[in-house]
Amino acid sequence: MARQARKKAARPAGKPARRRPDKPQKTATNNETCLQMHCKAWLDTSGLWSKLLIFHIANERKGSIGAAMHFKRMGVRPGVADWLVFPPGRSGAIEMKDDEGEQNSDQEKFERQRKAAGNMYFIARTLEEFQGIIQALVIFV
Repeated sequence: MARQARKKAARPAGKPARRRPDKPQKTATNNETCLQMHCKAWLDTSGLWSKLLIFHIANERKGSIGAAMHFKRMGVRPGVADWLVFPPGRSGAIEMKDDEGEQNSDQEKFERQRKAAGNMYFIARTLEEFQGIIQALVIFV
């Protein structure tokens, strides 16, 4: 409690907290990172994590220009979907978006390339949508 008092005292009088009133605050229910973690937890509890070739693509790295160049040289491709899933005889790519999220141009390009190659591509905004996609893909597994 003393720490909070020091933090409040450190802010100059009359200066508002840093928050844009026109933009809704992210919460645990609509934050894309939390959604990713809920999806992984569900895969674990459903038993599908150990039965299915599925993985999250960690392509949302933030860092220096040097780090970006390093990953680009290693073959990291922008726009790759968040999850790739490979049930027998099929494959799917799942892009996770929060309540307001929209695909960027690289993600749209990846979607076009996947579909042109005859592969499936999905956008999920909730855990329930993710579950439905996975259950549809593994219905015959």
